[in-house]
Amino acid sequence: MAGSYDLGSESDDNFQYERQHIKPTYDAFICPLSKQIMKDPVTLENGQTFQREAIEKWFNECKENGRKLVCPLTLRELKTTDMNPSIALRNTIEEWNARNEAVQLDFTRKSLTSSSETDVLQALRFIQQLATKNVSNKHIIRNAELIPMIVDMLKNTSHKVRFRALEALRIVVEDDNDNKVI
Repeated sequence: MAGSYDLGSESDDNFQYERQHIKPTYDAFICPLSKQIMKDPVTLENGQTFQREAIEKWFNECKENGRKLVCPLTLRELKTTDMNPSIALRNTIEEWNARNEAVQLDFTRKSLTSSSETDVLQALRFIQQLATKNVSNKHIIRNAELIPMIVDMLKNTSHKVRFRALEALRIVVEDDNDNKVI
């Protein structure tokens, strides 16, 4: 969730939203190499699971440096670079993400009606970040009836809120004619 905005630190803006998880992040969701939640988990011959890009990078570094091909966790030699997609884990992570985004959307609705400028700015930033992830999230934002709430923010007395609302609207309606109509 990246963006280049001058209005506050992204880590500060996301702090409240990251706390709104239904369940905490499970250790199995985290790639041992990248330390990030996996999107494309793959399992090696020894049963260890990694984010595909991270383990591919590890394998390339081993090859480039002339090292034996070893598992980065066990340091035991591997016979092959074959990777099997961990479909069940990927589906579980996707479901966890969807549930948490629903909680975050509910929190966003409440924040947009808040009298706190900070809460409103955080909510607008979350909407921007959600809309930039993929096109289907723009539909989720529309179905959650957030677009009229964002439009209302254009009447706010705060210049920062109006600016962020305009940016959020631009992102939400970009390449989405249904959202433009609203």
